[in-house]
Amino acid sequence: MKKIKYKTSVTLLIVLASLVCILLCLMVIRIFSPGEEAVVGIFSLAATLIGTIFIAIELKNSSEVTCSEMLIDLNNYFHDSDRLMKVYEVLEKCNEENDCAASLWKDVSSVEVAQYCTFFENLFLLYRHHIASIEDLDDLFGYRFFSFVNNPYIQEKYIFPTSSSYAEIFELYKVWIKHRCQENNGAKGWQRHIPCSDYIIPYEYLDRKLYLYDYGTETYNKSLKVFEAKGKKFEMRQLGFDSISAIIRLQDKVVDAMEDKDTYYPLSRAEILESVQLDYVAGIFNETSELVSFAVIVGNRTGSRNLADDFGLAPDKCLTFDAVCADPEWRGCGFHRQFIKWTVELSESAGIGNILATVSPDNAPSRQNFLAEGFVVKDTKTKYSGLKRDLMLKHLTD
Repeated sequence: MKKIKYKTSVTLLIVLASLVCILLCLMVIRIFSPGEEAVVGIFSLAATLIGTIFIAIELKNSSEVTCSEMLIDLNNYFHDSDRLMKVYEVLEKCNEENDCAASLWKDVSSVEVAQYCTFFENLFLLYRHHIASIEDLDDLFGYRFFSFVNNPYIQEKYIFPTSSSYAEIFELYKVWIKHRCQENNGAKGWQRHIPCSDYIIPYEYLDRKLYLYDYGTETYNKSLKVFEAKGKKFEMRQLGFDSISAIIRLQDKVVDAMEDKDTYYPLSRAEILESVQLDYVAGIFNETSELVSFAVIVGNRTGSRNLADDFGLAPDKCLTFDAVCADPEWRGCGFHRQFIKWTVELSESAGIGNILATVSPDNAPSRQNFLAEGFVVKDTKTKYSGLKRDLMLKHLTD
């Protein structure tokens, strides 16, 4: 274990400086003021300086606290804090019940969540300044850290929407997750259990430092349009981080209901997180504010999810219609075509001339929706781990 201590040279300097001052004062008094008051004054000064020396030495001795003792004190502080323990108790309940519903968090305030974050931000400062190693922190605080940061409710409600405010949490996470990861014969594995491992923050998100770029909660969940279908009113909204779990639940429901599951290639949670951060994600809600459909449109950026290379086009001139899902109970309401029209509006407003998409040749309804909105089939290729797909293009402008 490392020791936290002041350099001994500081104390030695204080001692030497004090002795020099005493000798100089005695010499001055002896020459110019040999009276009794002067003698009393010099002894008073000497006593003060000597006292200062002893105080400095005492501070030095008391500062020689081992890192392990300091971490134990922090651990005790954690357990003595009602606010920290309140958050931790809910985290434990989430882990025990394998449920992170918002209802479990109804009695936990944002201030209490912020204090929990602050505790680990302070731990990061200890690591960054080489006071404590990640091994030291892992033994005592690893479980509590990952239970918190990997909790989907905490991620979607607090951390991701204003991620730039939690930069130190993400920096600590990068170091900590690498410490817990090891390679065995070239294959990655975990040295220790990772709580809520289904919600591990993707490496790419961390390495690209996407957490430094957030747009605030006001950017998301804004209304895009209201329309009617089959006598029902629906609203399309831009989706934010707080909708990630709802998107995944709907996608799972759609895939489970499919007879031919090869007609849809599900998005991973990491891809959804990336698109909420960088692209366009919209959802359609029914009259009871239930998410019944969503679409993900990849922006005109480089990367494998932009299909520009498949068409021989420049990425900055293309939007990619990446995914669309509709609740089986609400099919036939024209959701897909509403999303296509919205994507055309995005393209026109940004001056992007091409919209790209892939569709399974066996997915007749989806294919027909694209054709009806002006898409043409340009090619047929094998994509997405061996699945046959028609490559479709809607050209708007040059």
